[in-house]
Amino acid sequence: MAQYDVVEKIRRVLERYPQIVAAYLYGSYSTGRQTRLSDIDLAVYTRDRRSLLDITAEISHELGIPEERVSMTELSLLDPVLILRIVRHGIEILNRGLEASLILPNTSELLEVYELEEATSKTWLERDPLDPRILREIIARIREDLQDLRELQAFRYDDVVENKHLRKSFEKTMHTLIESILDLLRHIVAGLNLGTPSYYRDYVDYVEKAGIISRDTASQIRELIPIRHILVHRYRDARFKELWTISRKLSTAADKLLNEAVMNLREKHQADSL
Repeated sequence: MAQYDVVEKIRRVLERYPQIVAAYLYGSYSTGRQTRLSDIDLAVYTRDRRSLLDITAEISHELGIPEERVSMTELSLLDPVLILRIVRHGIEILNRGLEASLILPNTSELLEVYELEEATSKTWLERDPLDPRILREIIARIREDLQDLRELQAFRYDDVVENKHLRKSFEKTMHTLIESILDLLRHIVAGLNLGTPSYYRDYVDYVEKAGIISRDTASQIRELIPIRHILVHRYRDARFKELWTISRKLSTAADKLLNEAVMNLREKHQADSL
């Protein structure tokens, strides 16, 4: 059945149910890759979930397919990244005034992680999933930033805070080091297929759960995520004294991450070239 015919038949059914506020078609039918046996995947925002079984039955009758091939899910119960993917890439069949802000968390972090996951997925398909070359590049960046940070930490606090160039160099090095740490975790999660993150802390959780980093190291890295957000989004609000203190924790966390990740990837995943 053609995509247009499916959408129109589903819309006719849904229009009879005022409790359905919005509905999206996703999956193979939304991309035009459906086969004769493809399921109909629908995500709906409804005021009354009790009607979903009746609607499913009507849609299956209208399309002439078994009920088990119609999958209808309440949109607000889905993972935030999946909601974003459905709203962005699915086909909107019906919308009775639903605003995206009602169903999507208002967080720039979610959008950032979503974009990173989209890019990572494409890279994952094009290359060896756990690419030693990429790992080595990221590890080299971490080591370089770590060395730069320690050289800056060797100055007296007053010398750095009073020198515009040293101060900016210090803040930039902290930022790029945290980003490189998250890059390493992201590549490990994607390469080993450990899960689908919605937030930066999810990368830490997945890698810890896989036994690649310790609980203590994971806890230290989680504490750095808010600092990353301050440096990126509220740069002028960053209190330099606080950054100076946290930079010591950052150095320790980066060291431990490198030692544990390299050792465990070599032992558990045959990444001998690291």
